[in-house]
Amino acid sequence: MLLAGCAQQPATPAPAYTPLPYSDDFGNPQSGWQTLSDLSADVAYDGGALRIVVKQENLTQWSQAGKLFKDGVYQVEAKPNDGPTDNGFGVMFRVQDRKNFYHFEISSDGYYRTGVVQDGEWTTWDDWLQHPAIRLNGEANTFKVVMQGPKFTFFINDQEVATKEDSLFAEGDIGVLALTLIDAPGTDISFDNASVTAVQ
Repeated sequence: MLLAGCAQQPATPAPAYTPLPYSDDFGNPQSGWQTLSDLSADVAYDGGALRIVVKQENLTQWSQAGKLFKDGVYQVEAKPNDGPTDNGFGVMFRVQDRKNFYHFEISSDGYYRTGVVQDGEWTTWDDWLQHPAIRLNGEANTFKVVMQGPKFTFFINDQEVATKEDSLFAEGDIGVLALTLIDAPGTDISFDNASVTAVQ
């Protein structure tokens, strides 16, 4: 029974998490990942992959899936097509919006970094550290992030490269990104076989 003068508050609906397992081989251009084409970058479904070309220097461009995940194992393949080896490309996860997310990138010359973006400010946990797991010479690399509560474990080609605990974002979208450095425009990356599966 409700007391006089007390209104019953409606229950907050639970988030509509994307069912697992989720996968996208980018064979369907209508599968929902963001695309664009302007003077700075092109993001498009291309030949059964999602391709990002960053045409200006010192710029990061990304695409999100438009999904919602909490815990899971996020995996995607990435292959450089062209451009400088002094670049960056990888994944973003638990994305809230364009200014709040976690990220994990490698470069074509064999370095990786992990970190978080909060209110547009990039904080790097591991800042471009070299690792032998990264395949060079234009070969494809597979990213994997195990998201388990506040703990994240990062893999390149099934080799663990880093772990981190952070409780800033508990859920969110997934995405892929590519970036250019100063005086090095032209990063050109194809992403394929994105998936999120349950943590074992």
